Amino acid sequence: MVSSDRNWQAWGESDPYYAVLTDPRFRGESSEAARQDFFDGGRAYIDDTLARVEMHFGSIARERALDFGCGVGRLTIPLAQHFTSVTGLDISSAMLEEAHRNSAGFAIDYRLSDDRLTALDGTFDFINSCIVLQHIPIERGMVLLDGLLARVRPAGGCAIHLSIKRRQNRRQELLYAVRHRIPGGQALLNLLSGKSAKAPVMQMNEYSLADVIRLFNVHGFGDLLMRYGDHGEVDTVLILARRR
Repeated sequence: MVSSDRNWQAWGESDPYYAVLTDPRFRGESSEAARQDFFDGGRAYIDDTLARVEMHFGSIARERALDFGCGVGRLTIPLAQHFTSVTGLDISSAMLEEAHRNSAGFAIDYRLSDDRLTALDGTFDFINSCIVLQHIPIERGMVLLDGLLARVRPAGGCAIHLSIKRRQNRRQELLYAVRHRIPGGQALLNLLSGKSAKAPVMQMNEYSLADVIRLFNVHGFGDLLMRYGDHGEVDTVLILARRR
């Protein structure tokens, strides 16, 4: 599998806002209005997500929150408006540098991530991860999810988003396999499409919903609230839960 970490670092260096939210409005040096929409959407998402968690599961403490795969801070900044202490974790140093610039005036602790989550200490009242795990190979992603769920405090909540199915025909699946699983495939297909050989790409990995639900159960989460999402050619799910 082509390194998702190298690709994400390249996205952070070349087109960080589009990488976080793949909308043409956020390509390159987007307008001030587009940038405002980018962050307004993040604030609306966090406000709605926390409201749904507390409506279905009851109130959660507002002390510590974690945004895993924080990117440029789109969701991390609004979390800082709800929680006393917020940590943003990302695998890309370029993304973290941009997040720091966006977070002036907010007490957010941005840290570089790894597969063992060694940058983290303690537990959290709320853990958020949105449009992140889908870009991480499943074997690594399940280990990361295991570590994240273990760090939710008793009576704490989480919002975990992941992809569960690519809706592609045989030709599309073949091209996906060449691009993401064959050494040199990414560079070859980039060149054939008129791009730089080093142009970054995004994986869209298919997580087993059954395996994910089982992991939530192992970590002591009770009922799960799940919301389906249609991301173009990919089926996704947002899981909201509270630990017992």
